[in-house]
Amino acid sequence: MLKHSVVDSHDYYTPVNIPSEFSQYDLEVPVLNIGNAGKVGLLALALENREGKTTLVENYHKVPLQVQKALYIDENMPHMPYIYIMSPSGGILQGDRLRIDIHGYEDTTFHITTQAATKIYRMEKNYATQVLNITLDKGSYAEFLPDMIIPYRDSRFYQEVNLKIHEDATCLYSEILLPGRVTYGESFLYGIFYSRFQATDLSGNYRCLDNMVFSPKASNPRSCGILDNWEIVANIYLLTRKVESKMLNTEIERAVQKADNIYLASTVLPHSDGIIIRILGRKSNDVELVCKQIWNIIRMKLHGKPAPDLRK
Repeated sequence: MLKHSVVDSHDYYTPVNIPSEFSQYDLEVPVLNIGNAGKVGLLALALENREGKTTLVENYHKVPLQVQKALYIDENMPHMPYIYIMSPSGGILQGDRLRIDIHGYEDTTFHITTQAATKIYRMEKNYATQVLNITLDKGSYAEFLPDMIIPYRDSRFYQEVNLKIHEDATCLYSEILLPGRVTYGESFLYGIFYSRFQATDLSGNYRCLDNMVFSPKASNPRSCGILDNWEIVANIYLLTRKVESKMLNTEIERAVQKADNIYLASTVLPHSDGIIIRILGRKSNDVELVCKQIWNIIRMKLHGKPAPDLRK
């Protein structure tokens, strides 16, 4: 179990190296200051393989992050738990400092997602951060596929994903960023969205690093060389040595070529460590459909089982 002296420390929830782009917003939040109860969220999950079935053995959470029980809803992979991250507060607020720690022990297989889209609310002062730490031991397989991210007008958000993965483990991670609440006329009106993904082996040696930064007030996302006339961006990261990455990448590219209103670019990581895929689209349904298609191809290649239709 985590020590109270650790989880009560504000530094425990805050990224070590916050990008300089956020320094101008480092102001105290009135009423409910940074670090007070309700402004720091913690989720610590540990999973073990018990007689061929992956079990959630540790579930420690502090609102505004919460997980209930693991669900076994995949008929094709009945040993694989599905875990839904929930937020009773409805979204991410200014001054929030969120941390998620996930440890998949040896030979575990699990899927983590969100209950609904992640809403990043309007911010008058300060900003919000989230640190996601995923550790995967030998033989483990993890999918972290959250729903879409919706940044509201004037929101500011920094996310750091730190993946530590054994060379004999596999991780599939994705994120889908919308331009905002389009139906309310809020398209690219947020302050800044900064997402940093890094993967290392268990000894700390780098396997990949990728940054995605959008600051609409400083640089128009619709400019040529950024998004041009595209609206939605999705990133998919596959870290694995279980399959030949070049062949899998070719299969994915051929399958998605037929998709309408989608632009896809992908690259194979050095040493055939996996694949990074970036998808651009204009409609959320189109992007979600392609992401599901890619997930299904990867599932079939690695497990010989199709990806399920999740109910939310």
